[in-house]
Amino acid sequence: MKKLFRIVITLMLLVVIGCGIAIWYVSPDKNLDMNYNEIDVKAKVLQMVKSGKPEITLSGSELNELAKKELQKHIGDIPQQITVTGSEFHFNGQEVTADINGRWRDLIPFGAELKFNVEANGSTLELHHESTGIKSIHIPAKWISLGTITVSLKEHLPDVLTVDHIEFLQDGVKVAFKMDWQSLPSIF
Repeated sequence: MKKLFRIVITLMLLVVIGCGIAIWYVSPDKNLDMNYNEIDVKAKVLQMVKSGKPEITLSGSELNELAKKELQKHIGDIPQQITVTGSEFHFNGQEVTADINGRWRDLIPFGAELKFNVEANGSTLELHHESTGIKSIHIPAKWISLGTITVSLKEHLPDVLTVDHIEFLQDGVKVAFKMDWQSLPSIF
């Protein structure tokens, strides 16, 4: 009887240690939040007018702010037992990696990496979710699948600007415009 009791206690201790190691393994590597700053494109547009080149460049950090804003609209696409507590997007050409912090059932914190492919469609950037992983563990798409995250650049631009094309850069995008030069004074 004493031997059985020791085996049961040892097994329970191993289970507790195993759960602790698993929770430690999936916990986030860095602190992230869902706060974002609005992007002031007006200064970039004024610089564009001064330079005479109908294009602006949005950095990866500016795109991160826009993507975080749009991600909040897609929280409903995530299973209910997952709460997203933070995010950070990294743009590299047409590949986007999002570091996501969250909590599973409001108990277990985790850090995940979501991979997206981004495409330009007129004045919008469409981020198509491709895969999710926690550290080296691949998470099946049927468990966590986001719809397309659409980042509209038009809502941040004056009406006189129409996006001609978007070029993907190493850390950001270059947006070229068609301009109605007759309407130019209306943006000031």
